Amino acid sequence: MWTERQARKFGWAVAALLWCSAPGWAQAQLGDQLAFNLGGSVNAGYAGSYGNEGPASHGITVGGNANLSGYYHSSQFLSFDVSPFYNQSRNDSTYQSITDSSGVNASTTLFGGSKYPGYVNFSDLYNGEGNFSVPGIASYRTNGNAQTFGVGWSGHPENALSFTAGYQRGSNDYSIYGTSGDDHSEFQSVFASSAYSVAGFNFGGGYRYQDGSYTFPEVLTGQSVPESQASTSTYNLNMSRSLALHGSSWVNYSRNTTAYTALGATDSETADVVTGGVALKPLPKMATEFSADYDDNLAGTVLQAANAAGALLPWNVPKERSHAWGVSGQSQYTVVVGFSLSGGITHRQQSFLGTTYDSTAYSGGASYGHDVLGGRFTTSTIVTQSQLGNSGGSMLGILSNAIYLRQIGRWNVSGSVGYSRNVQTIIIAYTTSGYSFSTSATRRIRRLMWNGAASGSKSVVNQFQGTNSLSQNYSTGLAHRWVGVNVGYSRSSGLGLFSAQGIAPLPTGVPPNLLPSTALYGGKTYSAGVGSSPVRGFTFSGTFADTRSNTQGGSLSSNNHTQEANAYLQYKFRKVFFTAGYSRLLQGFSASALPPALVSTYYAGLSRWFNFF
Repeated sequence: MWTERQARKFGWAVAALLWCSAPGWAQAQLGDQLAFNLGGSVNAGYAGSYGNEGPASHGITVGGNANLSGYYHSSQFLSFDVSPFYNQSRNDSTYQSITDSSGVNASTTLFGGSKYPGYVNFSDLYNGEGNFSVPGIASYRTNGNAQTFGVGWSGHPENALSFTAGYQRGSNDYSIYGTSGDDHSEFQSVFASSAYSVAGFNFGGGYRYQDGSYTFPEVLTGQSVPESQASTSTYNLNMSRSLALHGSSWVNYSRNTTAYTALGATDSETADVVTGGVALKPLPKMATEFSADYDDNLAGTVLQAANAAGALLPWNVPKERSHAWGVSGQSQYTVVVGFSLSGGITHRQQSFLGTTYDSTAYSGGASYGHDVLGGRFTTSTIVTQSQLGNSGGSMLGILSNAIYLRQIGRWNVSGSVGYSRNVQTIIIAYTTSGYSFSTSATRRIRRLMWNGAASGSKSVVNQFQGTNSLSQNYSTGLAHRWVGVNVGYSRSSGLGLFSAQGIAPLPTGVPPNLLPSTALYGGKTYSAGVGSSPVRGFTFSGTFADTRSNTQGGSLSSNNHTQEANAYLQYKFRKVFFTAGYSRLLQGFSASALPPALVSTYYAGLSRWFNFF
């Protein structure tokens, strides 16, 4: 163990090195082929941490980061970039981690100047901070290690032919502050695609495979979930061709297989989907489109949508044959510049869960855009009347939005609203309704600049109670030439899915009764921030956020609290930076057997950037 005298000598030695060393500015070359630059930042200072996540500690710490970049033979042949870092946190650098993180990011490009470029990338993070997300509010904080690796190649040997292929994999081992146990996620993917043009025809095809294995925090899911596995593979072929009358035609085929293993259950669904259509412009002001589609396994398409949203637990669809098909025709006519009318007819038929559904929908719409009252106003509305053949009833649907932008004196204002009612989902029998809005304004007040913004949305599946998803965000700020402050408020609630990245919103158009292990969530976040640069070379920033949320997974409910505070300042004198920072995290879950986690870290020290060569 270092004595106090040894630590003091070491600190002074590092400070002297930072102060006195002279940087070099030349590019180094090794032989006739290899050229590279090396730069980096070295920091040394006094740091400490305390809380209930481990024993308190303090003492002299050394860290830094570097960047090695260059090429072999030429930058068009082989170029590389390697950036290692050691003991970096938000207290002493731009790395956003409350703990001292270490790792490396590296990438290289092969034959970048040729018709066959390739790449390799790699990253490794140790003791880093991550997020377990919740829609609409601040995420829960995690700590762990992550690694990614990727390689890819592409080519275009001639103008008519191109291809690309690659492989990517990654893993993440983490724990959520305030909970017990560790969780893990891992994925890998392979992809390839090609395109070719000949005699006016455009052909394309591709393949993508991805699989992953995941565990979930028991404190949120409400049950002990062993490792879940999910995979998806997709083949696709497409062809298109330009036609007379400024038109085009196309046909696409895809086969998607989705599989999972979770809670002792295994399932797999394969869906073949064919789509095609023709688009024509018979008149300068008129455009038309006709299309058709067929899906031989609607259940497989629904499972694919759930999987794409992150659902990895068993779903609630029995093994029954299903299919869907549809035809549609659309037309749009521009009456004058900025004003157009549209109309269409669509017929769809589906067989799902032993029931046959069919619908014929007639739609008409208008869109308008023009300068109004000194600002720019645009709007569009589509009204749809659907005849439901299986029930003999009818349904009116509306989809509308409007946007307005204007400068009024010293004010710059903008706003938008959207409204939807009875919009059909993947399954004809289910519809969604909702609204959205956003507005923002800025104004100069003498030497100050004020800004404010508000936005929100709400959506609901009409056939199910308790499926509302609501989000609202409000913020305002005031800035001077050397200082700025801001405050914000956000709230959200709804029904989501547990995924490897957190709680994910429900996939658009998928009825919630078909989805696995839905989770109720709700919460509010209050935040504030300040930033200042009162004199040249000196900057200061501080942020604070307090989030209170609740989740319910299965039979387990949890009231959760996350509070963060960060402060950072930096002063540059000569070629040296003095840096100081403080971070505090408090996070707890009522469903956890552990008390709320409290982690506080601080740092003060010197840093110096070097360009070695």
